[in-house]
Amino acid sequence: MRSVYVAAALYLEHVLQSLRALAASLTPDSTHYIPNCLARAAMEAGSQAFWLLEPGIGARRRVARFMLIRASGARHRAKQVKLTDPGAAGSYGETPEQAAALAEGLGLRCEYRAQGHYRGEWWCEDQRLPGYTERNRMLEDAMFTAAAYSIYSGAIHAEWNAVIDNWESVTLEDGTMAMVSCPDRVAVWGAVLVAAAPGVVPATRALRLLGHHARLTEVDTWASGSLDLMRRTDLPPGLWRS
Repeated sequence: MRSVYVAAALYLEHVLQSLRALAASLTPDSTHYIPNCLARAAMEAGSQAFWLLEPGIGARRRVARFMLIRASGARHRAKQVKLTDPGAAGSYGETPEQAAALAEGLGLRCEYRAQGHYRGEWWCEDQRLPGYTERNRMLEDAMFTAAAYSIYSGAIHAEWNAVIDNWESVTLEDGTMAMVSCPDRVAVWGAVLVAAAPGVVPATRALRLLGHHARLTEVDTWASGSLDLMRRTDLPPGLWRS
């Protein structure tokens, strides 16, 4: 069971790394493209911790979820190794066979149920590993930030709307057209302010599970203070009044 909490802590550390990278990347000329990409990375890591730390599921289901994450990760790695270094299975980390053996040693059985050539689902007893979008929608609901994952995904996939929104077409004095960088302060700070939630929301679950009620009060105080930060950045009231 301790390994599950260690895993959640590592995911939260990845959220922090994304936030540090976000802080280091910002300049007065920054557009919202990079903050959105890093906010998406924070959400991906935070959604894993959020799912692992769901309250009321019991120790066995929590361990089963961790084994699903490991089995899925091992399968992804095996595919990468097969493409880049055939015959080197086991040289780059945990293999699917090793993950399966570990699960069996715990009295659990993880299996991948194929659904066509490109789709499938991981199951361990009555637990199913949610897909990336499904998992992040769960976190998004808890963060009260509808559409955040879709917005960030547009940047990470370099959708045209995410790219062009950072530029503006202008007419120069000689009549020629040019594209100029157009930083949107609201969009940049929106990503910055929301990006902390993928760490705070799962951490709150962990504190509640571990009985650290004083820390929960501290987190609540900090989150309430973030509203003052939103006001000081002079963002549209609709972004913080809700």
